[in-house]
Amino acid sequence: MARKNVPNLLPRILLSLLAVLGTGFLVFVYGILPGKVAASIAEKAKVRKPIVGSPKERGLSYRKVSFPASDGIELAGWSIPPTTGKKPLGTVVLSHGVFKNREQVMDRAELLAKSGYQVLMFDHRGCGESGESPVSGGVLEAADYRGAVDHLRAQGLTGPLVLFGFSMGSMSALRAAFQGVKVDAVIADSPLANLGCYVSRRTSGGVFSALPGFLGRCLSEYARRTGLELSEKDLDMVPVVQGLPDIPVLYLTGENDDLARSEEVRKLFEKTQVKRKRLVYLPDAGHEEGFEKAPILYRRSVIGFLADLRAGFPGSYEALTGKGVSTPHIR
Repeated sequence: MARKNVPNLLPRILLSLLAVLGTGFLVFVYGILPGKVAASIAEKAKVRKPIVGSPKERGLSYRKVSFPASDGIELAGWSIPPTTGKKPLGTVVLSHGVFKNREQVMDRAELLAKSGYQVLMFDHRGCGESGESPVSGGVLEAADYRGAVDHLRAQGLTGPLVLFGFSMGSMSALRAAFQGVKVDAVIADSPLANLGCYVSRRTSGGVFSALPGFLGRCLSEYARRTGLELSEKDLDMVPVVQGLPDIPVLYLTGENDDLARSEEVRKLFEKTQVKRKRLVYLPDAGHEEGFEKAPILYRRSVIGFLADLRAGFPGSYEALTGKGVSTPHIR
């Protein structure tokens, strides 16, 4: 009789094992892994990438500047005049990506200065030589751009004023414009569409990022470590670009970008409700390779955009460049 009961026990044993495994899975995914993700971001943000060079090494004149963000965090940067020796054609505020510093965008600063523009480049809060702050994916960092614009207006502006950011810096620039910072245009190089892009591609969160509630648990753990409370909605860029004022926007995306994927940048482009916008695909470029891999197209796109801005954008300007699409009026 006892032997006959053994097979009947197997389903119960299997169900018990599945229940244990399922419970373990849930504990790991929602109890352990979010803490690891949050800790990795918080700890990485504490490691400052030092400033090791200066614009002088590029043959550029410059002066060190400091100014407060709109919420009081002290920011450090460089003010670079145009190399032409003439009155600036305009002013560009330039910033970098997450965990980096202003040196990351030095190539862009050199391009702008040699093309006749005044450049203010700065370290975002928590980076380089700027004041302490937890990283927020552009939410708090938007106040850095507001502070930079206030600083420039106090110093006296020349020509149109443009915000130009890379990666998290581009998200910060778009948010600043969305929040009402008065500028003439935005250049967004490789903006991420949402929090999930970073967590799934740059942390141990990986594929678990797609599970319901996982990103929310990561943010709760991040708040516990940093005191900064954010929601997934706070870090979604679609509502931001949908609510931009009607100013020209240039998007740049690397065709091989594994972090801010080109199809996601295109979605932001399509959701941007402005009259004049352009998306430029940079061939063969990964996340930090756009300027390096496609220097001629990059230069033509940025400097052509700025020239069109000064000229009032004659003709239509909603266009794509790259991916087999040509726009002959790019200079």
